[in-house]
Amino acid sequence: MSHFNSSGAALSRRSVLAGLGGAFMGGVLLTACGSGDSDSDSDSTGAADGGLTTIRLAGLPASALAAFKLAMSDGAFEAAGLDIQYEEYAEAAAVYTAYRANEVDGGLGGIPSTANLVATGVDRKVVFALQRTTNGILVRADSDIQSLADLRGRKLGLFGSAIGSSTNQFFALCREYHGFNPTTDCEVQYGAPNLMAELLGEGDVDMALVIDPAGADRVVSGEYRSLGDLGVLLEEATGLQAFTAGWDFATDFIDANQEAVQAFVDVNLEYQTRFNSDQSLWDAALRELYDIDDQAVLDVIWENQRGRLVEQWGEQEKQQAAELLTFLSENGEPEFLPEVPDGLFV
Repeated sequence: MSHFNSSGAALSRRSVLAGLGGAFMGGVLLTACGSGDSDSDSDSTGAADGGLTTIRLAGLPASALAAFKLAMSDGAFEAAGLDIQYEEYAEAAAVYTAYRANEVDGGLGGIPSTANLVATGVDRKVVFALQRTTNGILVRADSDIQSLADLRGRKLGLFGSAIGSSTNQFFALCREYHGFNPTTDCEVQYGAPNLMAELLGEGDVDMALVIDPAGADRVVSGEYRSLGDLGVLLEEATGLQAFTAGWDFATDFIDANQEAVQAFVDVNLEYQTRFNSDQSLWDAALRELYDIDDQAVLDVIWENQRGRLVEQWGEQEKQQAAELLTFLSENGEPEFLPEVPDGLFV
């Protein structure tokens, strides 16, 4: 595991409980978890709150954050001396706006998209990866589409945007290994995962790229079927590890709060390791987060997510993540990542 220097702030204990609540979609700002008003110390770096180090975080609604939210509920961050103030946004663009406005210290986003931000002058560094890509590629059960190659000329529903991490992984996979360019050979529509799943059922798109739990219930019902998981297909084709979502922080915050950031990393990796091998943790979290009561749906999500959370983050993992960025720079949208920024991973 990678460690920071030991010059960070001294840490102590205090309770910061946040629970597992939160809707999957809604307005731009979905939930605010943690203690205190995040705006009150928006100009401070690692502000102390009763002896704790405050970390203001922005996240996105995704099942893979269940481990992080359980750590919050368990008080694991407070035990490590951290006052976590967490806000969840419906889309990555709102998170990036919060970065530019200095409203948060760290955030969760696609590592390729973070690289894109850094290349355009936004100061961020990735401190560890949350997971390897887990994106379902769904079609209707009665569709004649049997493989990614059959998507040429079809209507594609992709969650996110043209600069999205998953979008460009999909683009690169199709261009390099399936002989077509989705942006010129297909009709592409972008939007939230739930919306893409809905449009697939209505026949407005022929394929939906989604993240769990969007569309999982329709896979169980037999209405949809999966062409595979984007991350798995990408790894099989390239031999790379598809590290996608990661937590990143402003450089100044890392420099001033190295011990606190390392504690944040350590707690997350501990909980991610537990989730990778324990379906009961996933099931309980998803019932609370998304009101999923159907065990068959929970089983589908478990099969998609099992073993995909990152358990360690060292030099080897950083190198693999950098190699994926190089692949996307060469095969994604031409303006997405003209070059991979130096020093992205710490």
